[in-house]
Amino acid sequence: MMAVWSLETAFRDEAKLADAWRSAAPFPHLVLDDFVPPAGLLELLAIVDEEPVDLYAADIYTFDASAPEPKTDGLRALRDAFARTFAPPLSRVTGKLLRTADLRAYAYREGHYLLPHTDHQTGVGRALAYAYYLPSPEPAVGGELELFRCSLEDGDVVAIESAALVEPRPNRLVVFDVSDVSLHQVREVRGGLRPSLAGWFYP
Repeated sequence: MMAVWSLETAFRDEAKLADAWRSAAPFPHLVLDDFVPPAGLLELLAIVDEEPVDLYAADIYTFDASAPEPKTDGLRALRDAFARTFAPPLSRVTGKLLRTADLRAYAYREGHYLLPHTDHQTGVGRALAYAYYLPSPEPAVGGELELFRCSLEDGDVVAIESAALVEPRPNRLVVFDVSDVSLHQVREVRGGLRPSLAGWFYP
């Protein structure tokens, strides 16, 4: 497998990224476009295409996704290389010590969604969340990542408001902080297909 992941385009200026991380609202996040070099994108898509997906549905979500542990050698290798390549620079940019990452393939089709939630779970250890948007044969209508601002009183969330929308543009990586107030959702896909790779970084 060739080097799909590369630091050359996305992490050339870590000081600039660190400033963007600290100043982002409503909570720390980064949006990195043209993330995978063109030479690596075709191989990346070929690897993802081999991974089986199933329908997952619950009270707050409906989407197609691969298993939590990749079933193909290709996606396992892609996940391991992703963590190995990006945990060190993201540690420096965010100030969080990161060592490992998981990775699943997702396909949001028409009518699929993920309602507002935070990824923080006591004892699980998630430090950063990420989503990398893949090129789609039918570009999605809707499916934006929506970030919410939370108002707190005595440590409890008493109000929320929409604060940012991130379009699922192809070859874009979004990374954001995991905390009790990193409330976000995937808006309902109204048409087309929204494919992505997503997961979390861990200490």
